[in-house]
Amino acid sequence: MSVKKFCATLVLVLLFNLTADGSSKVLTLHYPPDKSVVESDYMSISLSTIEGFDGHLKVEVNKDETTKILPGQFRCFRVALYPGINTIDLLAESGGKSVDQISITVFRRSSIISRYRIPPPEFTMAFFHMQDHSECTGCHVLDPTEADRKPANILKLSAKSGNEMPGSSVSTCYSCHKGILSDKYVHGPVAVWSCLSCHDPDSDPRYSVKRPDSDMCYECHLEEMKIWSSKKYVHGPVNLGKCTICHKPHASDYPFYLLKQSWDLCVSCHVDSATGKHVIGDAFSTKGHPTRGYPDPLRKGGELVCASCHNSHASSFPNLWKYEVESLFDLCQKCHNK
Repeated sequence: MSVKKFCATLVLVLLFNLTADGSSKVLTLHYPPDKSVVESDYMSISLSTIEGFDGHLKVEVNKDETTKILPGQFRCFRVALYPGINTIDLLAESGGKSVDQISITVFRRSSIISRYRIPPPEFTMAFFHMQDHSECTGCHVLDPTEADRKPANILKLSAKSGNEMPGSSVSTCYSCHKGILSDKYVHGPVAVWSCLSCHDPDSDPRYSVKRPDSDMCYECHLEEMKIWSSKKYVHGPVNLGKCTICHKPHASDYPFYLLKQSWDLCVSCHVDSATGKHVIGDAFSTKGHPTRGYPDPLRKGGELVCASCHNSHASSFPNLWKYEVESLFDLCQKCHNK
């Protein structure tokens, strides 16, 4: 037997002996703790393996999503979550066999799906930066530097080079949080890694933002605040200052950083409008007025959606109608004027 094969066999024997009592000896989970609450589509995971382990880590989310993580003593990655309770299984494998496993459950909270708005009582928020994670400091800077604290000056930021984003070279946040740039549309402060424009490193919990959301968002979106506050009718989330009910603060695959496609987002709360009986269905037609799947007569190239007739933030007219109309008939005439 070669020396290399003998060493590999010895490591496997040691691993099986270490895990004979069923306890976790190969894997050490650093974050998140079991029964955590998450408010985004992804959960960051950080763990380490014992020195000498040269196997792989298999990650399963709800038994239907499998990822292979390459060898390395420290593993930092993220997994996609579904609304509600998610079971995450972390399995260490070596020589084609499982040598250790850690299983945790996390709750993906959702503001737009009623049954997932309130976590079960045994689940709590877990704030990474509120705990000591000295094991991470070998690769990452966990405290903001002077460069982080200064407001971003786009003119002084280096141009995008390869996969690097402007500002990433001076941002301590980039190495851990660069995954938030994977979506199609990226919010301005995020695109230049001006994280402390919104996140307060001196807050409790650390790096939290002002609440309600509007207190934070209106610091930049002043013009919108002035317009919406002048209207007679204000959409519920706007009135409550809860911008993140509809918008993602970092990045999204949908325009305007929406959580979902426009129509899907609206009917998450306005369920009756998805039945096909909207507006005229009961009174005049069994078919009902379409709310999607047709061209928008007033937006060339656009698709008919809820926002074709309604202003999603505020309006001076009932039912958040657009086009300065006082009645439903007047609204209908905007398209049906022949």
